[in-house]
Amino acid sequence: MMQRTKVKSASRTLEVLELFMEERRPLRLNEIYKALGYPQSSATNLLKSMVVMGYLNYNRANMTYLPTMRVSALGSWLPQAMYREGGLISLVDEVQRRTDETVGLVAQNDLYIQYIVLKTPDHEFKMAPNEGTMRLMADSSSGIALMSRMRQREVDKIYRYTRHYGLGGADLPSFETLMREVRWTREVGHAYVPKRPTPEVSSIAMPLDACLYGTPLAIGVGGMADRIARAKQDILEIMEEAIAAFKARQQAAALHEFEGLRDAA
Repeated sequence: MMQRTKVKSASRTLEVLELFMEERRPLRLNEIYKALGYPQSSATNLLKSMVVMGYLNYNRANMTYLPTMRVSALGSWLPQAMYREGGLISLVDEVQRRTDETVGLVAQNDLYIQYIVLKTPDHEFKMAPNEGTMRLMADSSSGIALMSRMRQREVDKIYRYTRHYGLGGADLPSFETLMREVRWTREVGHAYVPKRPTPEVSSIAMPLDACLYGTPLAIGVGGMADRIARAKQDILEIMEEAIAAFKARQQAAALHEFEGLRDAA
């Protein structure tokens, strides 16, 4: 099977930035190439290029590297967009506060779903992914929630490409199983795939019928499988109420914008 490949230079650049995100401190050259398993010469050239482009600062006195504010500026406009798009952040905050579980705002990203906002509880009963983590659409509750708004030929295309690129391996469900889950989600309004793809955790997801710059969104509540199973009905009621309020705010904002345009005309 054909495997999707990453461009090495682009992949390594992003891995360097993710290492700084994890460490949150200045790093020396040897710390970087050892942590990432790069050849020293390749790491040296890459870091020098990132300095020249203004994405890393090099402190010659103590021989350490640190990301510059140019890195944070790359995505600085996205949180503002999410606050503006009908209160997406407020929706995540409300559902997390009321369920006391991990809540994620999820976007479709090609054959994957990606967690773009995550809010976690204070308690220890959680195995939350990191923001930016991607999982296969065909093997996640949020992916199934998003596919419940698609035609069967669109779901089929996602599944065929997933198989074509060898993603998911033997754990990927059959197309018949996937379509059964998609149809059930379409019927009941939520996706619940217990203990998949991680046996210890489960999640409940609902499509938002909203987009961020054209990208479909869903919201999911996840946590330890037994906790989610016990609280499933309460979680569903909370999600339904919060999403209904979110949609009402969207409609009110759209009406306000329309009236403003009409008055201006």
